[in-house]
Amino acid sequence: MDELRVPTVALAAEVVCADGRRFYGRIFVPATAATHAGPTRAEDWMNERPLFFPFLPEEGGPAVLLNKRETLMLTVNAEADAEDLPEAAEGPAHRIAVEAENARLEGTIVLTMPEGHGRVLDYLNGPQRFFTLREGDRHHLIQKERITRVLEISEE
Repeated sequence: MDELRVPTVALAAEVVCADGRRFYGRIFVPATAATHAGPTRAEDWMNERPLFFPFLPEEGGPAVLLNKRETLMLTVNAEADAEDLPEAAEGPAHRIAVEAENARLEGTIVLTMPEGHGRVLDYLNGPQRFFTLREGDRHHLIQKERITRVLEISEE
């Protein structure tokens, strides 16, 4: 049966749940992406259909199953998404602050939207459940349904 198993790549991750609990450990993304060379990007993986995902806690013990609907935010190292990033595409970058549950984060989003839909509002109203907020060497995948408020920060 091992020959039917999908090869995966382990990524160090922090998961913040809607109830405030934090978990540190590893997630497992497919080793081959359907749309580009290399492993599946964390954002694409979080936006896929399965509701539950395996998470291996760093303190040891068996893997647990986490519910994407109860995941406020999943954070991975930026280099985990180094292949085929949307930044390579044409699109404006916007600095924003996001308030969700008890968290407030600031970072950058890159809008890779069709012409005429280049506003932050259009991007957030897209069909994906999670989006990536880039903050230095970390990428925060934030569940849009948990967001209370988004503020655009002007670059002066």
